[in-house]
Amino acid sequence: MSGNNRENFFLTGRASSYPYTSKNKGGRKPTIVPIEDRITHGLKITKQLENAWNEARLINEKRTAVSLPTKNGVYLEFYSAPEYELATKSLEYRKSGIRLMNVRMEKSEGEAVRKATVFIPKGKENYFLKRVQEYVEKDTDKGKPKHESLVANIGSIRLAVLESFWSATDTMWIPKEDPKWCEIWLNGDDVEVEKEFRSLSESLTIPLQQETLKFPERIVILAFANRSKLEELIASSPHIAEIRRAAELTSFFVDLENKEQTDWARELLDRVTVDKNSLVSVCILDTGVANGHMLLKPILNDGDCYSYDTEWGTSDDVGHGTAMSGLVAYGDLQALLEGKQDVNLVHRLESIKILPPNGENDPQLYGAITSQSLSRVIINSPERKRIICMAITAPKYTKGDGSPSSWSAAIDELTSGVLDDQKKLFIISAGNVSEPEDWKEYPTINKLRPVQNPAQSWNALTVGAYTEKVLLDKGKYQNHKTVAPTGGLSPYSSTSYTWDNKWPIKPEIVLEGGNVIKEEYGCFQSEDLSILTTFHKPSNRQFDTIWATSAATASASWMAGQIQAQYPKAWPETVRALLVHSAEWTDTMKEQFLGGTKKGNIKELLRICGYGVPNLERALWCVKNSVNMVI
Repeated sequence: MSGNNRENFFLTGRASSYPYTSKNKGGRKPTIVPIEDRITHGLKITKQLENAWNEARLINEKRTAVSLPTKNGVYLEFYSAPEYELATKSLEYRKSGIRLMNVRMEKSEGEAVRKATVFIPKGKENYFLKRVQEYVEKDTDKGKPKHESLVANIGSIRLAVLESFWSATDTMWIPKEDPKWCEIWLNGDDVEVEKEFRSLSESLTIPLQQETLKFPERIVILAFANRSKLEELIASSPHIAEIRRAAELTSFFVDLENKEQTDWARELLDRVTVDKNSLVSVCILDTGVANGHMLLKPILNDGDCYSYDTEWGTSDDVGHGTAMSGLVAYGDLQALLEGKQDVNLVHRLESIKILPPNGENDPQLYGAITSQSLSRVIINSPERKRIICMAITAPKYTKGDGSPSSWSAAIDELTSGVLDDQKKLFIISAGNVSEPEDWKEYPTINKLRPVQNPAQSWNALTVGAYTEKVLLDKGKYQNHKTVAPTGGLSPYSSTSYTWDNKWPIKPEIVLEGGNVIKEEYGCFQSEDLSILTTFHKPSNRQFDTIWATSAATASASWMAGQIQAQYPKAWPETVRALLVHSAEWTDTMKEQFLGGTKKGNIKELLRICGYGVPNLERALWCVKNSVNMVI
């Protein structure tokens, strides 16, 4: 649990009353630093402000002398006294153009220090000096120093530097001499802010991505820059709120020699702990798995690897099952490799090989194969809280109208618990739009390619795909573009747009499924627009890529495992509901598919993107202004 998050409310039984006595008998910790000598404190803060102005003036004079651009103002960084909050609302005064750009928390000698970066326009330097002076000289009607909550809690002030725009855990990723793709978060969301920043970047010869991501009061642009170029941007632009390192291209990991890939995998494994008491399991129905892979071995025992036909063996002949397993186990594996945080694996894996090494199953047997395979696993380990993950569909045997099939009916029967009195959460991929010729017609073609059998199952949670992947290696792809925009429906994702309203909305949720590249001659796949995962032949290499609704389904199953582990007593349908409840459409989805505000327009968007992209934080926790109540 972090910040202001609280566990979801589960109401069981009838209300009862209990006597309550506050544990906080000693009273609350004061929120304002007790200052014995406010004159001395005020003089210290005044001196630091004046030093910052003088330093900024000298920097601007030097830049002007050599015709370098300068911003019309100064970035200051405010530090709190240890273990106290900053009065962040008082650090911003928009009428005067004074803007709070970011707030961070860092540990210093075991104590929490809050930091805030603030932009002060030229001519407004006296704003904080005046408040410090009034703190020293004036009292409120209650006899307290004026502006006490603001000034007393300030430990120190300095001129902001590049590190002031990065979170404490990410400063290790600040580029050095070699340029890297970085996310520049701009304060503001109007066209002029973006236009001004792009013009400035061009004058500083800093390449930018054409794609722009917009949030309320924030614009995010990708810039290819090293440390000195980022410092140039900070010295020249008044709009920078945050800077973050963009994720490495997936090909960075895949292209490494196996020895280097192994080093990366081992470094991650050193940070991994496994919750051995957890009874939560995600059971993957696929092509088998290479459970000897070092990243999968801690949570996938030999005894948890099954096969519908024992003659098939349990190993992975083609790699799809192992690729699914990497995401089901770790979620965003690439982010974990790039980060330094500890990783706690809270659910185990199970694997059932339901596809033969050669040929294909009789389509009439798919339902029976699924049911019989799961029955064996459940009988062997009945105590587990099991989530079922399947990214196998039968496009050749899809009617395309949403009506049931023997396979989807078998899944409905399994999940309902009618056979064994155990309800189950079954997560299925929607199926893919996989022809390059189809991608040329994106997104119109996605409306016409229906969700595939058996993902029309009423009781299953069906997963489609969207994408945030638009970053291309300009060295390899100079005149290429991505098919889908940032936050848009993935080119791979099928929909229920053509179904009759009597059939269920499918997919219910969408998660990252990757993107494809287009050029004048057509469309094609790229590792850089796919998702990093584990490879089925670790003696050759550790990492592989996966894409489309398979990747999205694996990620959804990882999220479901996190929720079930946090709330072990939650019903399967509750886990499903929390995922769907947490989902939201991106602005891009609404721009792509929401033609109006009428009920029919909303239904069309639902048929294409489901309820949107689920958010694990929203599913796991209540926050200050939002309650998840499960009755």
